[in-house]
Amino acid sequence: MRLIVKLLIFTLAIGSLQSCVSKKKYDELAAAKEATDQALAETQSQLKTLQEEKAALEEEFESTKAELNGKIADMEGKMSSMESQMSQVQEKLNMTEKELAALKEEINGIFNAYADSGLKLEERDGNLYVVTDEAVQYRSGSTALGADERAALEELAMTLKDNPELQLMVVGHTDDQGLIEGAAYRDNWDLSVARASRVVRYLISKGANPSQLTIAGRGEEMPVGDNETAEGRQENRRTVIQPNPSLGGMMKDN
Repeated sequence: MRLIVKLLIFTLAIGSLQSCVSKKKYDELAAAKEATDQALAETQSQLKTLQEEKAALEEEFESTKAELNGKIADMEGKMSSMESQMSQVQEKLNMTEKELAALKEEINGIFNAYADSGLKLEERDGNLYVVTDEAVQYRSGSTALGADERAALEELAMTLKDNPELQLMVVGHTDDQGLIEGAAYRDNWDLSVARASRVVRYLISKGANPSQLTIAGRGEEMPVGDNETAEGRQENRRTVIQPNPSLGGMMKDN
């Protein structure tokens, strides 16, 4: 009987112990599951946030891409337009250079026949000048033209008649000496204009069209010689002829 009771007590103790162990294990597993569920929920929330951010970035990227493509297309259009304009400018420059070369050759041919006249052709800073300062050695206050200059200017008048598109500017200059009291001109400005006017009127008298000619006077402001010497002052008393107003405007636009 005692043995049975002991066995009974032992069996109950073992069962109670197993029950305690199982409940503890269950609680641990339940807590682990709860933590795992919470971590999973957080991960899912983070994943959703990342997916939303990814979608927003993709949308922004597509928008920026479209904007950049538009800007690139606009820039390409402007570059194409600029290239076209540059091509036109280059073409016009090439034509102008050809015109200048042809004109220079023609005028050189004219004045080579009058080498002793002092008239000569010079190119300065893109401008073509027919310089008359060698032959037109004006006396102080004078506008008179010599025989050689008149002969050369007659040839220039013929060139103007044969080339109605040619535009010339005649520019008079003086030395820095003041005019004497009672002179025909008020000052060197008037005298320089008068010298240019004398040349222009002579060209017109020989058949040049007045619409092809422009008169200008620089007074004493653009000396080529030293006004401190007689030789320099004589160099400054001159008249020059140049295409009007510059290389780019040498010919009238068609």
